[in-house]
Amino acid sequence: MTIRRQEVIRGRLLYYLALLYPQAATLTLLQGEMDLVGYPMMADDLRFHVAYLAEKGLVSVERQRGPLGRREVELVKITARGIDYHDGRLPEDEGIYRERSRAEGRDGKREE
Repeated sequence: MTIRRQEVIRGRLLYYLALLYPQAATLTLLQGEMDLVGYPMMADDLRFHVAYLAEKGLVSVERQRGPLGRREVELVKITARGIDYHDGRLPEDEGIYRERSRAEGRDGKREE
């Protein structure tokens, strides 16, 4: 997997989690969404990307008991810092590809 592909995957994860905010997503849901948008991956690879984003403070991961209480489920939620990064209010991070929004000009600054 290329470095650019990894950066794009992390950007797509943030994008999807921003759509769900303030709700969280299970790893299974995230894996399915990434598959739908053309980035299929194994569960361990997804955990790697989620851990990377968590260490950057852009997502949080919480373990909860599943509906039947038999096993734990990991819930991933974008943080306020993650929303700020997604919206372009934080400096670019070379490890995460962020698509420019329509509100941003070519130089990356928000147009008023």
